[in-house]
Amino acid sequence: MKTIQPNENITLEELQERVKYILSFKPRLEKLMNTDIVQGVEMARILRQFISAEDKELTKAKYDSLINRDKYLSNYRGFIREFRQFDGNITPENLHSFIFEITSAHSSVEMHVLFPTNDQIPF
Repeated sequence: MKTIQPNENITLEELQERVKYILSFKPRLEKLMNTDIVQGVEMARILRQFISAEDKELTKAKYDSLINRDKYLSNYRGFIREFRQFDGNITPENLHSFIFEITSAHSSVEMHVLFPTNDQIPF
């Protein structure tokens, strides 16, 4: 998935797809943690690079006004910021902590704005 390009035409559905993409890594990472931890770390690093690119784009000053006016973009940025808690390199020893960050972001307040009905929230 390409890095987000915030604009006035971005839809809730597009933001939901981005969230689903991120959350879709959790079950795969959990499985790999038990079967092929090296591949799991590689996959987690790919996800982290994506999240970092999203964060970098969403925190650019030129988008502040737009994001502050758009509750969905604002909440998506909040969802992405949930991942800032994880610090350092992803290793076999701390892969479980990165997976926990996905779980934590899943239960964030922002999720309930991005997915207004609970049955829409993935996993």
